[in-house]
Amino acid sequence: MWYVNETDTMKFKRIERVIHSPIAYKRGFQIAQQEYDHFIEINNRLKQIKAYQQLKQGQLFLELIEA
Repeated sequence: MWYVNETDTMKFKRIERVIHSPIAYKRGFQIAQQEYDHFIEINNRLKQIKAYQQLKQGQLFLELIEA
């Protein structure tokens, strides 16, 4: 029987590379920033949808917003 140990799931591959170019570093940072902004927009939209659905069902949506 195969099973996954907790220590097995905690092992991550280390990337052993160094970015020498400031232009490449800046571009990578900009891409990461855009992905994070997109994540925040999606997360906020999902919260809005959930609050609207609770409001339609007659629940208090203020509880969701405060959380």
